[in-house]
Amino acid sequence: MAKSKKVEEASVVSEKEVKSDDSKQKKSTVKKVKTVKEPVKALFIQRFAALILDVMIVSMVASIISYPFLDMNSIQKLNDSGTQVAEDYLSGKLEADEYVSENISISYELAKKQGSLSLITIFLNILYFVVFQIKNNGQTLGKQLLRIKVKSTNGEELSMNQMVFRSMIINSILIDMVSFAILLFTNQLTYFYSVVILGMIQFIIIAASGIMVMFGKNRRGIHDLVAHTDVVRCDVVEEMEVCES
Repeated sequence: MAKSKKVEEASVVSEKEVKSDDSKQKKSTVKKVKTVKEPVKALFIQRFAALILDVMIVSMVASIISYPFLDMNSIQKLNDSGTQVAEDYLSGKLEADEYVSENISISYELAKKQGSLSLITIFLNILYFVVFQIKNNGQTLGKQLLRIKVKSTNGEELSMNQMVFRSMIINSILIDMVSFAILLFTNQLTYFYSVVILGMIQFIIIAASGIMVMFGKNRRGIHDLVAHTDVVRCDVVEEMEVCES
C-alpha cells in the first residue's frame, strides 16, 4: 500500500512538471510583431544608368590626365593602318590569315602606345569606385544623381574589403590589371588572345549580373553576392512586419 501511494504521488508530481514545462513552452512561443522600415531595392534601369555615367566620368578624366603622355601621332597612324587593313580585306586584297595577323600586330602596338591611359584608368577606377564610394556613403556621382546607394546586407557599415571585391568584378578592375600585366610580359599573339578571352569572361559576368538584377528574386548581381552588398533607393522605404521573441 505504501509503495503504491508513493508511486501515485510521484506520478502526480511528474504530471505537474510536464504541465509546467508545457506552459513554459507555450509562453516561449508567444512572439511580438513589430513594423520596421526598409529601403526599397534599386531598379535595374537606375543601376545601369548610374554605371554608364560613372564610366563616362572616369574615361573623360583619364583621357585628360593621360593626354600629355600619349604619342597621338603614332596612335593616329595605327588607327589609320587598322582602317586600311579592314578596307583591303573587304576589297579582297588581303587573305583572312593576313588580315588576322595584321590586326593582331596593330592591336598590340596600339595597346602599348596607350599603356599610360590604361594604367591611369585602373588607378582612377580604384580611387573612384572603391575609395570615393566608401567615403561617400556607398555612392558614386552617378548613384547620387540616380538617388541610389550600395549598402551591406549584414546591416553594418560598408567595409573596404566589400568595395574592393565588388569593384574588382563589376568595374573590370581585375580584368584590366591582368590585361595590363599580360601586355608588359608577353608577346603580341599571347596578348591578343588573352585579351579576347578576358573580354568574353567580363562580358559574361556583366550580362549574368544584369539578368540577375532584372529577374532575380533578390535583385543582386554576382558582384553583390560575392561582396555581400545590395543597391537600394535613397528616397523610398517600405514597411515590413518582423516577428521577434
